[in-house]
Amino acid sequence: MSGLAARFAQLADEYDSRRTAATSLVARWEWYAWPGLDLRPLHFERELLKPGHPLAVRPPLDRDVLRIGFDAEARVVVVEEYSGFLHGRRHQEMFLRHHGDLVEAARFGADGPVHLHEYRFSDGLMRAAETTARHGSGRESYTYAEGRISRVEIAYAGRAPSVLTVAHDERGLVRIAEVTDGRTLVRYERPPAGFDLDTACRRIEDMLCARVPDAVAGLALDGPADCVALSYHRSDPLTLEVHAATGDERAALAAVEPSVAWSPADFEAATDVLLDDVDAIRLVRQELALHDAADLDVRAGSERGRRLLCAVATRLNRHDWSSTLPVTDDFVVYPTDLELVDLERNLADCLTPDRLARFRDRGLL
Repeated sequence: MSGLAARFAQLADEYDSRRTAATSLVARWEWYAWPGLDLRPLHFERELLKPGHPLAVRPPLDRDVLRIGFDAEARVVVVEEYSGFLHGRRHQEMFLRHHGDLVEAARFGADGPVHLHEYRFSDGLMRAAETTARHGSGRESYTYAEGRISRVEIAYAGRAPSVLTVAHDERGLVRIAEVTDGRTLVRYERPPAGFDLDTACRRIEDMLCARVPDAVAGLALDGPADCVALSYHRSDPLTLEVHAATGDERAALAAVEPSVAWSPADFEAATDVLLDDVDAIRLVRQELALHDAADLDVRAGSERGRRLLCAVATRLNRHDWSSTLPVTDDFVVYPTDLELVDLERNLADCLTPDRLARFRDRGLL
């Protein structure tokens, strides 16, 4: 067992002492927007997140928020995380010890230690981060060029080693690419000059309006289609599948619960949507994610992606489907997340009031 792993094994008995020692050093407390702060280079950027910003007051209890304690030298010594899902209750804490060029960060949850990190610095720059947690351990090494991070070597137990290469220019971060087993994945790339997110979203809308009927044409149904659902994850509306169901299938599902008749996860026929210009989709997905990262209170990026799919559904509800597949008189196209959280407002956004009334009359709403 490594030295860090051995210390992690002892953390369960150290919560009280670490909390007391860390909080005694706090010179000021500040509320921070999620995801707060992290000492590790590019920790947030590689995941398309932005560091949290200070808040004048604590936000409503249904919002994730952090309370960060700084010592007299403006170093982070305590991080308290409060969960909106838990109606504002504190659910994790992290206590940091600063020993010259070595920093140790111990995170605790309600059920005990979560992880223990050790950061090594030289000349004010982090050179390595060793981590251990309940389910594994790892190490990252950092290389700099002219004081800016240029390379991150990543090795975690149970996964192939990888390397992040980082490019900057006089304006800041240009690109982050991760190479694993000879394959390159772009983590971030600055949009080209003249890039406009609204224009790019309209192009994707046009692309989906052309591609969804092609995808639906290949589905095998036992009768006329009663609906086509564009299903997505709320965190990433542009990763979607197409599902379809017949009237008989939906009636059987509605007999269980009306909302199930709208649940794409319960439809038998499904397929992926093939999109052209993968780089363009990646760039829009990136910029939508960064909208969320900039203002998680309103989830601006996810909301924009949701509205894009509603616009697609609105257009496809006016589409002539006669050359694609047989459909019922009440055939409808609609987007929804798999959990049906967005369903009602999506239907209101892409259907007319009289069509919504007909679905209520059928017992589907």
